[in-house]
Amino acid sequence: MRVALYARVSTRDKDQNPETQLFALREHCRRLGWEIAHEYVDQASAANLRDRTEWRRLLEDVRLGGWEAVLVLKLDRAFRSVKETYDTLAFLEAHRKGFVAVTQPIDTTTSTGKLLLGVLAAVAEFERDLLRERVTEGMARAKAEGKHVGRPVGARDKKK
Repeated sequence: MRVALYARVSTRDKDQNPETQLFALREHCRRLGWEIAHEYVDQASAANLRDRTEWRRLLEDVRLGGWEAVLVLKLDRAFRSVKETYDTLAFLEAHRKGFVAVTQPIDTTTSTGKLLLGVLAAVAEFERDLLRERVTEGMARAKAEGKHVGRPVGARDKKK
């Protein structure tokens, strides 16, 4: 099977290297005898679709063919919400492309893989929403205690 690999590291995590993900993806392909047709790599937040140029290019390349599935290390490398997950997977399926998350039991070429994908995507979105709620609550508490919330005053002046 010919596949496309996708790796993404967040711009916030400066010490991350996409080669860590690519190494595991390449090894997975080697074990299964899959051919790597292309590698796409982004360094951007998952929520920042504007800066995820390689992800956009991968989705554009879906129409061109040349490979049969997209491989990522984990779901969160590609998606940030259940809706985005389902919309993208419907797009891939419409173009007869599979999706595989190597470290999770997800392979959309199987019924079980599709079910597990839905469950894991919902859990991932739930965890992200809980984290957002905790951060908001912590900021509200800090503000109520009279602490400064946000960028340091000097940092605002430097941005202008």
